[in-house]
Amino acid sequence: MSDHPKFPSRPVRRNSPARPWPAASGAASSASSPPDVPPAPAFLALALAALALAAALLAPADEARAQIGSARPVTPQDAWNPKPDDLDYVLPLPCDLAMAFRPVFMTEKGYLGETVGYFGTELQSSNDQTESFSRRHRVYVGSPLSISELPEAYRPKAVAAVQAETRLDPEVRQLILVQKYETTVAQYDAVMREGCPFDPRTAALPVTNVTWYDAQGFTERLMAWVLANRPETLPAMADDPRIVGIVRLPTEDEWEYAARGGHRTGKDAMSSMDAFPMDPGDDLGSYGLYYDGSAPPPTAPARIGRKKPNPAGLYDTVGNASEMTMDAYKLTIGSRLHGSAGGFVRKGGSFRTQYVKSVPGAREELPFFYRAGPVRTDDMGFRLVISTMNGGSIARINELSAELQTAATTDTTLVTNDPMKILDELIQSAENDRDKQLLNELRGSLLSYNTAVNEQRKEAARSHLMGILYTMMSLRETNSRMMRAHAQRQTEINFIKRIDDALKDRTIPENEKKKLRAQKEQRVKSRDEFQKMIEDGEDSYARLREHYETLLLESKSFPRDLMLQELAALSRSITGEDYFHRELQKCDKAVQMHVKSVLQGGSPSKIPRSELEVASVPVKPPRPTT
Repeated sequence: MSDHPKFPSRPVRRNSPARPWPAASGAASSASSPPDVPPAPAFLALALAALALAAALLAPADEARAQIGSARPVTPQDAWNPKPDDLDYVLPLPCDLAMAFRPVFMTEKGYLGETVGYFGTELQSSNDQTESFSRRHRVYVGSPLSISELPEAYRPKAVAAVQAETRLDPEVRQLILVQKYETTVAQYDAVMREGCPFDPRTAALPVTNVTWYDAQGFTERLMAWVLANRPETLPAMADDPRIVGIVRLPTEDEWEYAARGGHRTGKDAMSSMDAFPMDPGDDLGSYGLYYDGSAPPPTAPARIGRKKPNPAGLYDTVGNASEMTMDAYKLTIGSRLHGSAGGFVRKGGSFRTQYVKSVPGAREELPFFYRAGPVRTDDMGFRLVISTMNGGSIARINELSAELQTAATTDTTLVTNDPMKILDELIQSAENDRDKQLLNELRGSLLSYNTAVNEQRKEAARSHLMGILYTMMSLRETNSRMMRAHAQRQTEINFIKRIDDALKDRTIPENEKKKLRAQKEQRVKSRDEFQKMIEDGEDSYARLREHYETLLLESKSFPRDLMLQELAALSRSITGEDYFHRELQKCDKAVQMHVKSVLQGGSPSKIPRSELEVASVPVKPPRPTT
């Protein structure tokens, strides 16, 4: 692998001098090998070992902390991919190093497909007024990068990942490649510094003390090196290979989508949870290094990959080093971002921040410059993404146009005649260029209007199906309460019967019978209360069933294909193994069956009650108490 292009070196703050890069296992070092020397005497070896120990003890605190828990020397593998996986997308770097990325897929099909959610956070601390500008707001996340543009060797892995993911439509092809770890000191030095420096004390730490402009310079030099040495490892458009994927900082929305788990996190959880679904028994500290209030607080970031990955397979999206994004910071006003663009956005919190600042939705504004110069901090670094152009090639533009026409198709259930067809006829028959121009402008406005209307109907269909699903869940819960009330009422009846039998027993003393009569009075009262619960439950059940049938009938007001498409998306969005999600999955099976039946002309009033109920609660006779 040839050395990287010669660029002017940028000064980078370091806590220790650089060391020559050691040879990786099975690979030749790009640094020159030292000449052979005779073996040292034993006393000299002991002296050198003592000096090495002293140097380690005198090392800066953050570097010393980085070695805690590490019994073996840091290797190049530790500095770029300590937890390798078959799905990793590997981009080579200078100095026999590399950078690992993970595919984070979009949940909607097509180049115009978007994942819609609410990002930001509602968490607020008592002493920070700026957090009120980071509240949840609506976002649209999409990607122009398609599986078909990935290098041929990696393409089958991406296809298999989509097919294996039950949360995704099998036809989904859009993705973002997101760096698996934060960029490390070794990776940064390999690109930005000459001679392949390598310091085992810092090599696997996230690079910090760099500016937003340094990060931009890193991506420029990285792209130049890859294009000069390993261009086949970049995505490229099939019909125009000049247009390749680019390595860049992520946008804020891309970063948060990936940090929350991307396609591996359901839409509801992504828009409502502080972080992302976690393994049982885990908390945020299982996934990132942040200040949890314990003493002493962390004083430096940890090596990459020391914590657990998020659902998308990304490490340290919580804490460790905060991460720059491409975007200028915008205030959150209501449920949207305000138009004013300020400093840059950093995300994810660091080893210094507390929970509120460390969750993926937290947003922080930093200036690009202070009076003293570009802003850099010792707890801020970056991770990168690989993406491409939205347009560029003729084939891509044609595909986008076709998707736009589909998105703007007139819903003929709303109008008798398609105004788009009428406009096209008028444009063809226009007698002068001025009329044709005005009609084309009108056509463009109508396309935009139709697209907005169709998007609103799509969202309305989603909301409608969610209403049906939660009504089904309410029906089952109401039925469950009635079943429990039936069981408890029967238990009281059984007790009353046993008390009556005991009262007939002449061998029981009168003072004991007096206690039994008091118990019976209480049991009768309890029985009647459970009976009232059953009657109230039946009333609620009848009203809910009527509402459920009405919602099912209203499903026919939506285009059939749209409802079927959203039904499939609904099933894919219900993830999780907890009790709530297991119940949702049971309800979803019934909803799928009932909606499809109604769309085919079935009557919701003929749905048997057994399909709306939970299983009966078994009632066991109580043990005798006398």
